[in-house]
Amino acid sequence: MIDLHSHILPELDDGSRSLQESLAMARMAVDSGVTAMAVTPHCTGDRATEVYQSWKLLRLALKECAIPLKLFPGMEIYGTEDTLQLLKDGKLFTLNGSRYPLIEFSFHSDGELETRILRSLCKVGLRPIVAHPERYSYLQYDPEIINRWYRMGCLMQVNRGSLLGRFGSRAQEMAETLVTRNFVVAVSSDAHSPQTRTPWMKDVKNLLSQDFSPGCARTLLLDNPRRILKDEPIPPVKPEWF
Repeated sequence: MIDLHSHILPELDDGSRSLQESLAMARMAVDSGVTAMAVTPHCTGDRATEVYQSWKLLRLALKECAIPLKLFPGMEIYGTEDTLQLLKDGKLFTLNGSRYPLIEFSFHSDGELETRILRSLCKVGLRPIVAHPERYSYLQYDPEIINRWYRMGCLMQVNRGSLLGRFGSRAQEMAETLVTRNFVVAVSSDAHSPQTRTPWMKDVKNLLSQDFSPGCARTLLLDNPRRILKDEPIPPVKPEWF
């Protein structure tokens, strides 16, 4: 499996609090079947140098500890009206330098600002991946916004914890619906620690295989994440519109 969304870099955000905790998260991910992970700390403003340096240090630590986990650089970018300019200036960056930025937004809004931000990114050829849309209250109550974003060229990443019911029934129902309706490009851990919101992915692989299909699990946990990190196009899938 390839995990596209994690907060494994130490001391950069509300994720890993130390190098030792990052290494524990890496071991847990590998034990659950994860072979590669994108490091995606919360980012706004100019954080490129800081994130790249931390990524390089953690890669070196993994090598020294013989932990067989490949790390790819990324960010969970908090979408603002200057996100596009910050990306152009190299102050923020996409997943492994691809056309795919991972974008998060406020959990409580009306979707209008978010739509403008996403449209600005799509207009220059980027394909924004919206992080955990199932957790946004305005999408739960007005899922037709998802149609608009998808038609613009956006993709959707659902959290493991949402499918497992860790963020409440509404997020779980929305996550299941997004997978069922073929809106989801990847399921990721959004891991923050080795104790809670962990990088253990075997349970969600089993859930996707049993509740949907083994092919669905492979597509969302391996094939599409690999394409994204290699900057390859995602095979078009016509969703069941809201």
